[in-house]
Amino acid sequence: MPAALPPLVRVSDPSVTIESVKLAEDRGGDVVVRLYESRGGRARAVLTTSFPVVRAEVTDLLERPLREAETGPSGPVLSLRPFQILTLRLRPS
Repeated sequence: MPAALPPLVRVSDPSVTIESVKLAEDRGGDVVVRLYESRGGRARAVLTTSFPVVRAEVTDLLERPLREAETGPSGPVLSLRPFQILTLRLRPS
């Protein structure tokens, strides 16, 4: 049986659910991650990736940039309100 591959992205808080991981619609090579807070409370989580990221932006649902994502030593730091949906655009190095 082949060895399992590590996940492309993961979050440190179990109340944050990763909904989708895909390539950006503009075909620029960036990775788009859509997540949401699933338990009705505030959440603070770190997003880690299995690939190096040089830039992380928060976008709207149409992938238009809103602001730079807060970044810590391990990756983007996410602060979500109850049931908030968040879209991140990650630029791999």
